[in-house]
Amino acid sequence: MRLTGAAGRVPPRHWLEARAPLPVRGEGVSGALNVEAMPAHVIDSLAHALGKRRAQVALLTRQNLIDLIIRHRGQALLRAATWRLRRLRPDQSAADGVALWQMLCLLAFTGLVTGAALISFRDTMTLLSAALSLVFLVTVLLRLIAAVQLAGRTWLLGRRPGPPSIADADLPRYTILVPLFREADVLPQLVANLRALDYPATKLDIKLILESVDKETIAAARAMDLPGTFDIIVVPDGRPRTKPKACNFALEFATGDFAVIYDAEDRPEPDQLRKAVEAFAQAPTEVVCLQAKLNFDNATENWLAKQFTIEYTSLFWGILPALDMLRLPIPLGGTSNHFRIEVLRELGAWDAFNVTEDADLGMRIYRAGYRCKVLDSTTWEEAACQPGNWLRQRTRWLKGWMQTYAVHMRQPERLRAELGLGGFWAFQGLFAAVVISTLAHPLFYILLAYDSVHGGFMRQAESVLGLHFWAIATFNLIAGYGAAIVLGVVSLRARGVANLLPQILLIPVYWLCISVAAYRALYQLVADPFYWEKTQHGVSNVPRKTA
Repeated sequence: MRLTGAAGRVPPRHWLEARAPLPVRGEGVSGALNVEAMPAHVIDSLAHALGKRRAQVALLTRQNLIDLIIRHRGQALLRAATWRLRRLRPDQSAADGVALWQMLCLLAFTGLVTGAALISFRDTMTLLSAALSLVFLVTVLLRLIAAVQLAGRTWLLGRRPGPPSIADADLPRYTILVPLFREADVLPQLVANLRALDYPATKLDIKLILESVDKETIAAARAMDLPGTFDIIVVPDGRPRTKPKACNFALEFATGDFAVIYDAEDRPEPDQLRKAVEAFAQAPTEVVCLQAKLNFDNATENWLAKQFTIEYTSLFWGILPALDMLRLPIPLGGTSNHFRIEVLRELGAWDAFNVTEDADLGMRIYRAGYRCKVLDSTTWEEAACQPGNWLRQRTRWLKGWMQTYAVHMRQPERLRAELGLGGFWAFQGLFAAVVISTLAHPLFYILLAYDSVHGGFMRQAESVLGLHFWAIATFNLIAGYGAAIVLGVVSLRARGVANLLPQILLIPVYWLCISVAAYRALYQLVADPFYWEKTQHGVSNVPRKTA
């Protein structure tokens, strides 16, 4: 059978729930009907109304219909998924890379600093450190505010009672997008975790999103006895092969009023969807996204897992709630983002060319006049704690943050106008400070080692600038580490994992590991900006719990 209709028009989400036969051609059939979209008595009435013509209508399941749409409209859908944001808002898409003026400014700045350093290395480093301190100060203040806010919320206010429950009959339809790539081994556990969600099955719309080149996972998914709430979406192959492009493709088949993204290894709390619906119902309409908190099952597996847990706890228990409280832009995490689906489509969904599409979408939400909030619900994940796996994941994240910063700083004045002055500086503290600090962090130790070898360490400064250099460098180091330690202590205690507190002393070593990933990300940004490095899941030695 072949779909018929106007060329270039691809409205599958309407076809999936259509109450009339979908026009098709071939094998003596002129129409196809989704038998899962209507009760049996309606189909019976339609059959009587059609009379002998009912023989020309093929009865298909929703999965059959999805496969038919992809087979005959897949390439049009793929083009839309890849280029929608680029066509809608070219200034906010990473497809065109770094702007020419940004590249010229970066080259000019690099040349200026290099030339000045050759003339007077120490004075140049002093002035550069002073300039960067303004950006780092935003990050330091944000961490301290987060620590104070979390301490107050935990020790003074306690846990507030949740909102009243919404009856099952009043719950909206919910789409769950699960992008998978080479995840056949974790598929059974993923399906079990999703089936454990406390939400009416008739109102769930779960999309397992697979890449057409991933034959093993496709075969494993089709071999499973999946409930009727699950659909398999096979994305035709095309560049860039990224998670955001796959999600954009599947979004065209989504039938929910709300949507959430989960990763292959995710174990959301069973009541998370209900909590999201209740939070949306109580929030103003400008709130279009809720970010659930992320946590790790294997938090104590090894040193990397422990450091990763401290980092995540500080972020999701401290920094993001503080940004929420201050109504500042929230860089979304890669999973457990809940959206009002029509606004998500209105914004152009995800940028297929940004490898940290979540943080980028968070900024675009605020630039469009909407905002996000933190959802008091947890999704459990597996920390990437093998060195190679962790390095690949962190490289991709940092490369995406570099992309996001470059994209949104193409028009700095417009960004300031859309985010407001506070939002603009929060953006600098979140993105510029993170990228610059990860690149600059090892340079301090190199300079320290150089001075120690040449007898300059702790020696009296020969100039005012020399004295200022060490004062600024010491402030950056102490303030940066100090704020991170304070936030880490408060966050770990608030989350009830005080056993990890001694690990906070090793944060400087962990930051050096992040710096390795940062330089790797910088290289990839130039050599292969859209390359999506795969994070392997299901490789932890700690048995995962099932919801």
